[in-house]
Amino acid sequence: MKNTKSIFCFISILMLGLSTPGQSQTYSEWLTSANKRIEEVRKAPLQVKVVDSKGQPVKNADIQVLMTRHAFEFGSAFKVAYINDPQQEAYNQKILELFNSGTFENALKVKAWSGDFGENMAPDATIKALNWTHSNRIKIRGHLMTGNGLRNSSKAFIKIHDEEGKGALVRAVMGAIDDKATQTKFAIDEWDVVNHPVGRIRPGREAEGAGQAQGNQVFGIEESIAWFEQTRKNLPEGNLYLNESGILSSPENDSTQIQKYFKWIDHVNASGLLDGIGLQSHFRGYPDIQTVEGKLDKIASRGLPIRITEFTADGSDEDKQGEFTRNFMTLCFSHPSVVGIQFWGFWEGNIFRPPTALFREDWSEKPNGTVYRELVFNEWWTKEHGKTDKNGSFTTSAFFGEYDIIVSLKGKLTQTSFILTRDSDTCLIKLN
Repeated sequence: MKNTKSIFCFISILMLGLSTPGQSQTYSEWLTSANKRIEEVRKAPLQVKVVDSKGQPVKNADIQVLMTRHAFEFGSAFKVAYINDPQQEAYNQKILELFNSGTFENALKVKAWSGDFGENMAPDATIKALNWTHSNRIKIRGHLMTGNGLRNSSKAFIKIHDEEGKGALVRAVMGAIDDKATQTKFAIDEWDVVNHPVGRIRPGREAEGAGQAQGNQVFGIEESIAWFEQTRKNLPEGNLYLNESGILSSPENDSTQIQKYFKWIDHVNASGLLDGIGLQSHFRGYPDIQTVEGKLDKIASRGLPIRITEFTADGSDEDKQGEFTRNFMTLCFSHPSVVGIQFWGFWEGNIFRPPTALFREDWSEKPNGTVYRELVFNEWWTKEHGKTDKNGSFTTSAFFGEYDIIVSLKGKLTQTSFILTRDSDTCLIKLN
């Protein structure tokens, strides 16, 4: 990602230029514009070219283009204890059925990695769960590498700080970064290096801009650069993120929270260490989607990839929850800067805020779960068929991702796998 940052910035600015900031739109007009952007940002022509053993084009061959996996990352927070529990087959099956990415809700946090949350979230359990997700091609992103304060720190770190001082704590944090990155790098190459750098409505966690931190926070923006440097040493090709809440869900268009976060983003980005911006996106109401879009555009002006890391929608009204989920997912999928959206849990049986789940405790699907499934696996899913023309070609518009291409000619089937990207859009199949 580091080598393509300038290209990504150019594409983002170019695509954002298609919109008309400040122009009032009806909801219908907004939706039409968003769907048009999806066609431009998330799809490309996929050409299947069929030739015979002598390289000559084969016409009238039946072609099936069957999508198997999105390039865009649709994910959720997962529970390590449930992944490792053989009695939770339904939980694991839903992960495989619905998501191509995710994170471990608490098991990679400082307290858990230090053993404070018990053996079900200790490193051995986490590595076991990582082996399962890795073997099933579920991309896991690390949440989180370290923190800025003592509020969510481990007992061991607090003891070091109290008995030996800040310098000893810095050394301990560096060692913990090395340990966590080394043990997980077989499956994790993207991390929220610092989570809640700004904090919100939490006294002692409001360190603004460059300079020293205050109170409970212990480490400020200048010192936190070291966490990025240490993580980069361990993961030279990794993607390093800041992650913060209250940005898209803030009631103000240009809140103090946004301005504080910009100071962190700009400072870390200036060091050349920031690869992406995390936006937690916990909504306790159903705001106007165009207002949310304005804030997303503001963050995108920095030219960095954006990931929605912890999406939840108010569950007080299931129908409105489903409607807002549809609008928010459409906004994110249509926005050129967004690389993925991650729900913060999916099952009411074990989630930090049960009303936000996609499935009830009995695994019945809620309206927001239906929205998710219909968008990802129907509306935004490619399944096409047709015949090759006289040039041996069949072309269709397809979403970026992985495909099974099946050619049928005179009762004989030939199947191949193909990955559609902007740089690879033609699948050549040679029949024997």
